[in-house]
Amino acid sequence: MIIAVVGCTHGELNLIYSTLEKIEEENGFKVDLLICCGDFECVRYGVDNECLNVPDKYKKEENDFKDYFTGKKKAKVLTIFVGGNHEAMNVLKQLYYGGWVAPNIYFLGYSNVHNINDIRICSLSGIYKKYNFYKKYCECYPYNEISKVSAYHIRKYEIEKLKLIKERIDMVITHDWPNNIEKHGDVNDLLRRKFHFQSDIYNNTLGNPHTEILLNKLKPYFWFASHLHVKYSAIYVHTDKKNYTRFLALDKAESHKHFIQILNIERKDEGMLRLSFDHIPKHIAMTTPTGRGHYFNEDYEEVLHNMGNVPRVEVEPLLHKKSVKLKAKQELEDELSARKENRKENHPKMAEENGDPIQSGEKDKKKDPSGVSGVSGVSEVSRVSADDGNGGDSGINGESGERGKNNQGYLLNDESGDEINHEEISKFLEKEEEELLEDLSMNEKKRFYLCYDVEWLAILKANHHLISVNSDKDYNMEELKYPTQEDFEFVRKKLNKLEKITLNEKDFFLVHGYNKPSYKNLGEQRHFFLNRFDFEELSIYNEFEFNFFSEEVKRLEVLAEGMQCVEDTGNVGSMENAVNVGNINEQSEVCASAEN
Repeated sequence: MIIAVVGCTHGELNLIYSTLEKIEEENGFKVDLLICCGDFECVRYGVDNECLNVPDKYKKEENDFKDYFTGKKKAKVLTIFVGGNHEAMNVLKQLYYGGWVAPNIYFLGYSNVHNINDIRICSLSGIYKKYNFYKKYCECYPYNEISKVSAYHIRKYEIEKLKLIKERIDMVITHDWPNNIEKHGDVNDLLRRKFHFQSDIYNNTLGNPHTEILLNKLKPYFWFASHLHVKYSAIYVHTDKKNYTRFLALDKAESHKHFIQILNIERKDEGMLRLSFDHIPKHIAMTTPTGRGHYFNEDYEEVLHNMGNVPRVEVEPLLHKKSVKLKAKQELEDELSARKENRKENHPKMAEENGDPIQSGEKDKKKDPSGVSGVSGVSEVSRVSADDGNGGDSGINGESGERGKNNQGYLLNDESGDEINHEEISKFLEKEEEELLEDLSMNEKKRFYLCYDVEWLAILKANHHLISVNSDKDYNMEELKYPTQEDFEFVRKKLNKLEKITLNEKDFFLVHGYNKPSYKNLGEQRHFFLNRFDFEELSIYNEFEFNFFSEEVKRLEVLAEGMQCVEDTGNVGSMENAVNVGNINEQSEVCASAEN
């Protein structure tokens, strides 16, 4: 699985996606997942900018995200991100448990665990400030200069939930660094580039002390972060001397900055993750002694090579479904080939006039890059019959059913030597092959879908009541509990109603898509998740916010209508009015006038 990791995004999505495309084109591979480590800045319209804590010199009326929200552009790869200290908090707050902010772009929530391609990803949004760590979420819209800052500070409740995790975590994504992690890399090089870190490092205040505790407890294989606008790597060897965590922080998304890293991550047979370097083209490997490309941090990889001692993988196994079909196909091809040879011996003149179907089938096979199409249409029909449970010999040997016919009624062979209807069979097989390839392609895509995590949902089931609207308790002061067996059974019962995929003999249940419910309706997404697992509404909102969120949905609908009107009429003035006007009725009038 090839993963791209990006540091602080700062709304520069066009730069990030264009860089990805360039890397893919130059190196001949496809990125499966993009991870953004905070400061995503999903600004849809003017109000979002008001809720964004950014110095005036960096403020923009709009950034690249708007095009992805409106559908003008679409992310070509699944993009997941955590919140940082520069975010439109009115957007992220509505998605406390995570949700879609645009097609293919997913906010991971305040704290969460997800599965992608059997890789378990833990996430935590925000940054640490001691003076707000024990406070409840009291920030509400409209934000002032103080509340728009404290809104993204990490609370104790989020850390305590993550501490309950017992099953192994593969990756952790945060915005700020774990405390003391800088001491496990080349700290002198870090100080040469960021001299002003010296005081924090000396006083042991660089990073989050509570995520340092998580680092030691969860022992993830990888930890990705950003926040400090510097690329830095470290290897954290745990006290058991058996486990170690690869830490990587990246710079902000800006030209000539080290803001992106490409990693090829695979799982060993014993379940451990490892880094593979097979995605680096041979011509690049030959130009550098260690086989590293331009987008790879050399000192980071040198340490990983020494720690991992990882052999290179030659070939990935085929999907089980495809391999079974190919095996059945080969057996039938061998038998049919023998029959054709016998037929040619008995009817040499007929074989000479009509050509050798076996040879023509072999040509077709060579032309087909998928390797699924058969020697000729005949063996493919027989293969389909076998897969449908009718037996591989049915209709060929004549021992069952009508002699010489398969279950589709096509004449395959008989003693009279009648010709096979190749044209009809070929049409049928082309359709079957297209459907098979489509199924295989869809299964391949679903490997990289976002999936729920059973243990994490059980943890929420056991502790969500503390932050629910009917709770009068301070969730930061309560002792959280690990879920009971009943909690796990409850979660599994709910998940069994959802669509699932199976990877490595394990079942994973898909998170809802970005259209149902719509990514534009953040509140509906939250309610969809809460209702799916019978959770009560959260206590972090007040009545004014609920009204504001409802009006916001209408405002965004009118904005979308206004933009559609502009696309239809090409009236730029109407576009400006539709974006800037605040009153919903006035926006409707603008749209109507544009249509006229």
